Amino acid sequence: MADALQKTIRPVQFFTLSFGCIIGVGWVVGLPAWLQLAGPGGAALAFLAGALAMMLVGVCYAELATAMPVTGGEVAYVYVLFGTAASFATGWFLALSSIATTAFEAISLGWIAAAIVPGLDGPALYTVAGEPVRAGSLAIGIAGTALLTWLNYRGAGAATRIQDVLTWALLATSACFIVVGMAAGSVDNLRPLFSGTADRPVWRGVLTVMATAPFWFAGFDVIPQMMGERAPGSSLRLAGSMIMVSILVAAAFYVFVIIACSMIMPWQELVRLPMPAAEGFRRALGSELLAQVVLAAAVLGLVTTWNSVFIFASRVLFTLGRARLLAPAFGRVDRRHGSPTAAVLFVGVVSAAAVALGRGALLPIVNVAGVCLAAAALLICIGVVRYRRVAPDVVRPYRVPGGSLTAGLAAIVCVLMVVWALVEPALTGGVPLEWIVLGGWSVLGAILWVAAGRTRTVIDETERLGLIVERATGEVH
Repeated sequence: MADALQKTIRPVQFFTLSFGCIIGVGWVVGLPAWLQLAGPGGAALAFLAGALAMMLVGVCYAELATAMPVTGGEVAYVYVLFGTAASFATGWFLALSSIATTAFEAISLGWIAAAIVPGLDGPALYTVAGEPVRAGSLAIGIAGTALLTWLNYRGAGAATRIQDVLTWALLATSACFIVVGMAAGSVDNLRPLFSGTADRPVWRGVLTVMATAPFWFAGFDVIPQMMGERAPGSSLRLAGSMIMVSILVAAAFYVFVIIACSMIMPWQELVRLPMPAAEGFRRALGSELLAQVVLAAAVLGLVTTWNSVFIFASRVLFTLGRARLLAPAFGRVDRRHGSPTAAVLFVGVVSAAAVALGRGALLPIVNVAGVCLAAAALLICIGVVRYRRVAPDVVRPYRVPGGSLTAGLAAIVCVLMVVWALVEPALTGGVPLEWIVLGGWSVLGAILWVAAGRTRTVIDETERLGLIVERATGEVH
């Protein structure tokens, strides 16, 4: 069929897509901030608590993903449960978070490449937010975006095969430096375990790191986005379980990285180094090889996240276009490759353009994406309770343990994360950039919603429901 996506993804590939999306390059660039805010013990505690919170959310995603195994994830679920306007808003803000994250990875690629090969970033062209944008980094980011766009244009099969190789390579290289760091380091370097000052008590630092969990664990939601491309005959329950597996493995990764890097030298000295996760091994252990292994793991994590988030962004736009909530072109599928061509090209073009902003755009991306993802997760948690009430007879291959109580607790966690992520930046004074970005994106979304009024009325809601919720037959539960 002309509008059919490829159906090639098996449960183990759902893991590599999800875990590969979660573990990007953020652990390299974020490590000094985590340690300064909370110390090694506090940062590890924050990530464990964040993982627990995300698992509460993850089981809600797993129930809806296996009950409605369709492409589009949150956009489809919210449409069924809360209607057209809520579905558009969810998709619009997910598009913000996912496209911004693809730009984050493109910008970071040039940065990491220059750390591996000094001088590769080239001369400075101009400055954005106090950070120079260099010719080499700009070229590397745009070239990487072009390659990823071409790969995704060829369909999910090609993209997931590459993802498999890169994710297992990421796990292998990471295990090398983690084991060496913990074996050669000293527990004395972890002291004090918690970081606190008169202006920022220990609990605030831990809570601040934990509140960013939606960003650092973002990626498990790529599984619901891709459920409509699951290989025939593969288990729905097993595919849904990969959400929790990927969160657990990611939590272990973060905690071991924090501990291993903090053990190689006093962490108060480590945070002052440029790119400390790599530089710490070079200076403390005198190992250029280990420093390069860390950077290699960073590149692998960057590419796996980049690929997964690119897929995520294109599927969000595809679902909105297919439902006529955006231009219909976004919902069309290439006859030869089975990929959503217009959506893929749009993500590629916008991401390439955003590379021109340089490293000055990285911090706002983290905060804004975290708010958007936590808000979407809130709707999913509420949606589990609602769907059980309005459709109690629907087959649910994976069910939330504890039912509505667990879903309600997960919803409360999401609310707290959204509130803290919005309030904490304002504690330093002034209007946070995050508020400005979210406000501007909201206004733009409202304009597009009004402008697309005629497009939405081309089909009625019954037909729109059929376009969004395409159920496969012969499911294996």
